Amino acid sequence: MAQQFELVAIEGNIGVGKSTLVPKLVERLNEMDSRPWKMILEDVDSNPEFQRLLAAFTQDPSQRIAFQRFITNHRAELCKDLDPAYNYVLERSLYSDLVFCQANLQEACRPDGADLTYYYDIWDKLDAYPQVTSVVYLRSEPLLSYQRMLQRARSAEDGTSYHYIKLLSDCHDTFLPHICRQKDTMLLTEDWSHFGCHDRVARRILHKL
Repeated sequence: MAQQFELVAIEGNIGVGKSTLVPKLVERLNEMDSRPWKMILEDVDSNPEFQRLLAAFTQDPSQRIAFQRFITNHRAELCKDLDPAYNYVLERSLYSDLVFCQANLQEACRPDGADLTYYYDIWDKLDAYPQVTSVVYLRSEPLLSYQRMLQRARSAEDGTSYHYIKLLSDCHDTFLPHICRQKDTMLLTEDWSHFGCHDRVARRILHKL
């Protein structure tokens, strides 16, 4: 049976402004649409295991698989058994895991079997994942994303380099369109270097722009 609800994923680099946009966007969508919308945010600031694994990965890239597997499983759980009476705006989807995996494969001196197995495990998880109907890609200059990350001062992100933020930007630009084509997902790219208008994003999601 065809999926009965919209699932919109907000994607983009670390620090670009996803979590700031999502509540404003959902509020506007509820004003514009006859069907109710809910938001699904990552609990990054309140989840101690996420914080622990992120800090370990930031300090030691060899710990990346443990962190990535945790967050992939967590994201998959967030989207299980969604109530079809609502539409949803999601802060990051499993598409994000594919992009980050590509970036981390580029960083690895010689990817091993665990790296490659994990990448294909994400694709397998997408088979049971709800259809992402649209991706809103918030694109900004990597330096601005890096500066915003520093300004929010999350301790678990200490040590994240500008080089890594630049690599993530390149991987989003390169691989996100490919993933969306593979999964038949509409890709809506927004320039977020100086932030943007949540009303405009809502109208694009509802195909009014």
